[in-house]
Parts: sequence; C-alpha cells; structure tokens
Amino acid sequence: MRTCLILVGLALGTPLSGARAAAPEARFGGFGEYRVDASVPCLTDEQRAEIQARISAGIRTLRAENLLPPPAAQAVSFDWPVRLKAGLGDPGFHGISNFVDHDPGYPNAVQDYMCGTRTYDLSNGYNHQGTDVFSWPFGWYKMDHDQVEVVAAAPGTIVSKSDGNYDRDCSFTGSDWNAVYVVHADGSEAWYGHLKSGSLTPKAAGQTVSRGEYLGIVGSSGNSTGPHLHFEVYDAANHLIDPYAGPCNSSTPTTWWTSERPYYDSAINAIMTHDAPPVFPACPGEETLNQRTAFTPGETAYFAVYYRDQLSGQVSNYAVYDAANALVTRWSHSSPSPFYAASYWYWSLTLPTNRSNGWWRFQVTYLGTTYQRPFYVGDPTAVAGLPAAAGIRFIGGTPNPVASGASFEFELLARERVRLVLLDGEGRRVTTLSNGWFGSGAHHVSWDGRDAGGRAVAPGLYFARLEADRRAAITRKVVVAR
Repeated sequence: MRTCLILVGLALGTPLSGARAAAPEARFGGFGEYRVDASVPCLTDEQRAEIQARISAGIRTLRAENLLPPPAAQAVSFDWPVRLKAGLGDPGFHGISNFVDHDPGYPNAVQDYMCGTRTYDLSNGYNHQGTDVFSWPFGWYKMDHDQVEVVAAAPGTIVSKSDGNYDRDCSFTGSDWNAVYVVHADGSEAWYGHLKSGSLTPKAAGQTVSRGEYLGIVGSSGNSTGPHLHFEVYDAANHLIDPYAGPCNSSTPTTWWTSERPYYDSAINAIMTHDAPPVFPACPGEETLNQRTAFTPGETAYFAVYYRDQLSGQVSNYAVYDAANALVTRWSHSSPSPFYAASYWYWSLTLPTNRSNGWWRFQVTYLGTTYQRPFYVGDPTAVAGLPAAAGIRFIGGTPNPVASGASFEFELLARERVRLVLLDGEGRRVTTLSNGWFGSGAHHVSWDGRDAGGRAVAPGLYFARLEADRRAAITRKVVVAR
C-alpha cells in the first residue's frame, strides 16, 4: 500500500465553499487529505509463498510436539485488531485505506466486498489480499510513541514471527516486514504485518494468545509507505478469506467479525487545539503536532478536527464556549468532496480579552455525536477551582455507579507524571490504575473493576485519587454497585 498526505492551505479569512461562519472571528485556515496512492504491493508473490511455507512448516512442527491441536469444527470471530494505547483519550485513531480485491483481473480491475473500489491491483498481476488499517492522525508520531497497538483479533497459537526488519519504509523496497502469524482453533490463520521493529510480543511460536492480547505496534516495515497494519486471513484449507460480509465477497457467506464495522465508518478521530497548524513532513518524518491546551487572552488558537471516512453532505457544527459556558463563536462546514479516507480541517480564532478566563471548550457535533476538547484561557497558575493542583482537572470516572468497569478522565495543561490510585472507604490502596508520564490534554485511564490481585472489588464506596508531580491530590468518589 502506498499513501501520501495532500495538504491544501488557504489564507486566513478565505471563504470555503460549503462553510458557513456565524462569527467572523473564526477563520478557515486549511485542510489536509490522507490520499491512497496504490502502487506498492504489501507482499510480493515470492514473499507470500515463503511466508506460507514457513507457516506450514511451523504448524507441522507444533502438531508433532502436541503444541497445536487439529482444527476443530467451531466458528472463529474477530474483534478489531488494533487499539489505542491505554491512557490516551482521542475518540478514534485509525482509518481503512484498502480492502481485499475480489476482481482477479488487472490492472485497474478492482472490486471490494461491497462492490466498490476501495482496494487496488497492479499491472504485474498483484491483487490486494488483506485489509489495510492505517493510524490517523499523525501516523509516524503514533508509531514513534507506541500509541497504536496491534492485538490478537481472536485467540490462537503463534506459529511464526518475523522481527528486526527496518520499519520506516516509504516505497517498494522488496524487504521483509515484521509480522506475527496466528492459527486459530478452526485452523484458520491471521497475518499481522508491517509492525514496528522490536515491538513484537515476546511470546514464541507454540505459545497461545488470547483475544485482544498485545502483538506489536503499528509500523511501516516491508513494502509500505506509511504506518499501517496489513491484516490477512486464510481458512483451514488455505483459501483467502475477506472477513467482511458483502454482495461481492464470495470467500464467505457471513461476516467473520464479532461486530462488523460499516463500509463507510465515518467518525471524528481527534479534536485538538494548536498554537500553529500541524506539520506533516515527507515520509518518514515524524509530524509536528503544535498541540497546545493553554492560551492567554488575545492569542491566536487553531482549532482542528481530524476525520475518517468523511463524506460530502455530512455537516459538522463547531462552537467555542468560554469558562462561563457563554458562546464565543460558532460555524458549520461540510466537505465539498465525495469521500476522504481521512482528512483534517482547521480554523483560527483570536481569543477575545473580554471573556471569562478558565476552562473553555471547543465543541463539534458530527453525525449526531458531540465531541469536546477543553482548553485553558488565562493564567495557567491560577486555574479556577483547582487550588490543590493547579493545571490539572480530574473529571472523574464514568459510569458511576460502576457495575463492571469504568474510565477515568483527567486533563493536564503541561506534561506531568501522574499517579492514579483507587482507595477503599478507609483510605487503603485497592489498586494503582496508572503511574507514568502524560502529555498536555485530555487522557482516559480504564479500570476493569478489579483490585491489585485481579479480584472483583466488593460493592461499596471507593475513592479515585489523582496526583501529579507529588503535588496535593484531587479525589473523586466512586460507587461500585454490582
């Protein structure tokens, strides 16, 4: 797969067709598109044949050693094979660039499972044989900071691995990728390719993995031009399987996904505030986010929204509110193009000096879902309502009461070392939920409802305590009701 980012910038204040600004101070700045330029095979025929031979040899060896049982007559279903690293709070992190090509002809004879053209082939006879899931936004940044994890879509046994290969490829190199190959109970196989070098699970061939277990980090090893996962599936008879159900998919009559995502999985992946537009350098340079969550009145802030599968006619309603929850400005926008696999749009606003200081919010409503990004305007050392730990906002956990698990959200004005612990009603530590460094912005930490020993906690009153850099803690009540 080959991808590139196309950037379009307009002078601030240039009107955009399809945009309607309700307040003149919000000015359109520009947009960028993640465009798929399909000219590189994820695997050559020779590489695929070598992998298949290695997997077959691994299966024979493991069965001879009684480490791999014969295939069983049971259906296998897949969960999503990537996830965002724990503690990161963006609503999304990926996009789809290519599905399996079901048209055996070539070149320029493509057909995905829904009879569309979201796949590719090449003049040498290559037809794409997997699902490509790319990291978005800031794929290289996410790779360099280990933010998008590849996980086992279904339980199974590792039959082969490949690691140590260069992982910042930007073209067809003919080099091998880093990958993990898993065989499931029914004899089917899942290939997880293009992983980051050195990131693979320490488990070896013959060891089992559970559903959702970590396998590696999304990378750009092998024939690749950007960080993405190539997910390829075969049944027990070594027939290629496209796990999606659709009218043009003859490989399976039903979906292999536990919960199949829609063909156009339109959503917002990130909503951010910046002090300058983000910078996307040429491959394989890491992006410069220019993210900022604290401003002073009179400064210019940039408000950016990062989409996946954005379609024309889908309206986004944007608004900025001050610390008193008073509207500062609002505007709306819809894409003038039929489809973007991934895109971003940004506007600038000179922050007024006659508004309430404190925590403001940038808000976007898109397809019935409202996304928010808090940011601070004023003196960061005098955050209203947080005298014990200036520059920190601990929203607490949801849901509350807790039945089986919860997600705790907090926001930082600057990079901090954060410790989040759960205490019982007498102040005794039940478990440590997080203890590490977090950047500025909003973060989420998940809790599975268990104590440090892995036991489900009893119903009752608990306290979540957030500490940053050894400053005074912020505490929130947590009620467990099972």
